[in-house]
Amino acid sequence: MKVLGIDTSGYANAVGVVDGNRTLADYNFEARTDSLEKIVANIDFVLKEVGFTLKDIEGFAVGLGAGSWTGIRVGVTVAKMLAFSTGRPLAGLSTLELLADNARDVALPICPVVYAGTGDMVYAALYRDNDGVLVREGEYYVGDIQGLLSTVRETTVLLGSGVDRYRDLIKQTLGSLSGNAEDIEDIPSGATAARLAAIRLEQGQFDDIMSLQPLYLKESTARAFVNKYHNKVSGKVKGE
Repeated sequence: MKVLGIDTSGYANAVGVVDGNRTLADYNFEARTDSLEKIVANIDFVLKEVGFTLKDIEGFAVGLGAGSWTGIRVGVTVAKMLAFSTGRPLAGLSTLELLADNARDVALPICPVVYAGTGDMVYAALYRDNDGVLVREGEYYVGDIQGLLSTVRETTVLLGSGVDRYRDLIKQTLGSLSGNAEDIEDIPSGATAARLAAIRLEQGQFDDIMSLQPLYLKESTARAFVNKYHNKVSGKVKGE
């Protein structure tokens, strides 16, 4: 299945294309501005690089955050426009899941951490490998970095923009409990979004294009999103 994936939650626009198990393209573009035109231009570039047009794409994937609220909204809007205009299915994924997948080969718990852009607040989640599939354990975390670090009880790989910002504090607080993530990519991958979405789309699990929204987390509402990705809309899509 040919799937185009995008994530615009951070300082880079991630765009990737997969065809089945093959990664055809995986690019990150600097995103100092969150303009719709810039993201569309990046997507157009990637499609030309792999020799595809939108007609060749059989499904779309988009990172829903958490992250830069403006960037995520633009990315989700573009993904919805593409899916609606082509009649192809769309799957939204947590950006934290995309980050965790970067460390999927590490035999340790994985905790992606994204700086929330204010104070010492971060977004995070804990993932563990379950027979080759990363599964989120417990709820999303929204709170200060010290609060997050106080929950770590075993050696855990932490990665993401929040780790970059608080690296010294993490090392000082966790010591040997902080797993080595130096060689692990710390930004989301468009190809990863496409690959994970392809698995869901091939199982008939996709989101309603009109109602799909960014994953907006704040401390008082984090619990509402515990089962966000288990409530997919299933069925046939336009063009089948």
